[in-house]
Amino acid sequence: MTGSDALLDAMSEQGVQVIFGNPGTTELPIVESLAAPGRPRFVLGLTEPVVMGMADGYSQASGRMSAVLVHVQPGLANALSGVLNAARARVPMLVIVGQQMQELLPGAPFLGGDVVGMARPIARFAEEVSHIQDLGDVLARAVMAAYGPPAGPAVVSIPLDIQSAVCGPLPSLPRGPVDLGPGGHAELNAAFGLLARAARPVIIAGDSVADGGAGQSLSALAARLGAPIWGEPFGARLPVDTGDPAWRGTLPRFGSAIHDALAGHDVVLALGMPVFRVFGWSPGPTMPEGAALIHVDLDPAEIGRMVQPVVGITANPGAAIDGLLARLGLPEPAATQRAQAVGHDIARMRSAVVEGIHAAACADSGGGITGAALSVAIAEAIGPGDLIIDEGLTATRHMRPMLGPRAPGSCLWHRGSALGWGLPAAVGARIADPTRRVVVVQGDGSLMFGIQAIWSAAREGAPVALVVADNGGYEVLEDGMRALTGTDRRDWPGLHLANPRMDIAGICRGFGATAECVRMPADLVGAMDDLLVRAQTGVAVLVAEVAPGA
Repeated sequence: MTGSDALLDAMSEQGVQVIFGNPGTTELPIVESLAAPGRPRFVLGLTEPVVMGMADGYSQASGRMSAVLVHVQPGLANALSGVLNAARARVPMLVIVGQQMQELLPGAPFLGGDVVGMARPIARFAEEVSHIQDLGDVLARAVMAAYGPPAGPAVVSIPLDIQSAVCGPLPSLPRGPVDLGPGGHAELNAAFGLLARAARPVIIAGDSVADGGAGQSLSALAARLGAPIWGEPFGARLPVDTGDPAWRGTLPRFGSAIHDALAGHDVVLALGMPVFRVFGWSPGPTMPEGAALIHVDLDPAEIGRMVQPVVGITANPGAAIDGLLARLGLPEPAATQRAQAVGHDIARMRSAVVEGIHAAACADSGGGITGAALSVAIAEAIGPGDLIIDEGLTATRHMRPMLGPRAPGSCLWHRGSALGWGLPAAVGARIADPTRRVVVVQGDGSLMFGIQAIWSAAREGAPVALVVADNGGYEVLEDGMRALTGTDRRDWPGLHLANPRMDIAGICRGFGATAECVRMPADLVGAMDDLLVRAQTGVAVLVAEVAPGA
């Protein structure tokens, strides 16, 4: 048995069923071992960002740690955008990187170098195996770090001589995260005291609530407190059913807007999230003056990073919620009245938002498709059991309110900051659950960072339905330029994908998809129906030509 054999056997025994990768010459012993019976399925991606995105989506859809194989420094360099995304979204991921023979490394060989130094600033764990007897220990610590808490990508560099060395079976690997429990009694009691006295509490729930399956407990806590529930600004997953009467939606992504959303609340309970990760600078504080923050998170480094809480608790958010519910006891009349008022206000707000988007969708745009019209068409076409993955950015900014009640686990959004995640994540999610229809929305610009995933989907028999919002440029940057300059000019350099205009449908066909285009709003319903029919038997693409700025 070689080190490669032992590595793959340990991963299989741990539960790894799929490895996503793009191998090179420094991974050939692992490739040889992968060919043996009983080894994990290998899914080839044409580029490392696609590999990382598929592994990311696989993990988020399945709840399992994903595994990746990339090629020494160049491969890891290409994969680092996906390492960043996985770190931001707290995705458990084991990234195996092949390394050159150790005796060659002092001479800076063509294929070889400091892999660990590249990964360490953003990965949860990064280490190179120097001796074959250390392989099991390094791998176990990597898997433990990947699971966390907090979860994230763990990078292990394995030189060629370690891959080929004689090795016995490795010890069993960790199978899940360490459970932090509900936190300390003193901290929970302090949080209970603040919440019991609150006149206008508010809850903000992040991805770690969703990861722990704590949606029902969260709903019960909101009802007990009479508090609305906001989602974190850059959440990837739904913490609670969006039909819950307390669900207010996702917080804005700028500090000043967060401040306005939280204004009037005297206690803010933030669960399982950073407080706050924002998109960019805005004037003033994020927290309203006089509001007391209770911050519960898996990661002690996040507590107090940007906003100092009155009570900070390092804990499993779900367990902390249950601990607070036990302390709060039965609802008091004032909290019950607050809950009724909150539910009434949110229902009225939802109705107004939906009416406004419908009006925008029906408004005359000079004959072109608007983002609102596309959002409505997508929302009306997908079913409650479908998984919707959205990296449409500006074109689908209206889609979330139009989706109606959605259960946790039915939506994924881009929490990282590197583009091109959406389509590869959809392919990974479909591989994780071949029985579930996956609909993914991409902007034309972001699609180009991961369009090669269509080939992997076609090769693996993992059909997805892809909607591309093609507005011929980087509309998010157009918005930024308008805000920066106060002008509406549309000839800024570097912001347009024209001259020549890309044949997105043709590119998609080249990678193995069927692809059609839609240009008129009246044709959207039929085009979406056709897309979903085509996606029953293969990768299907609909390119919607969206009017710039619409």
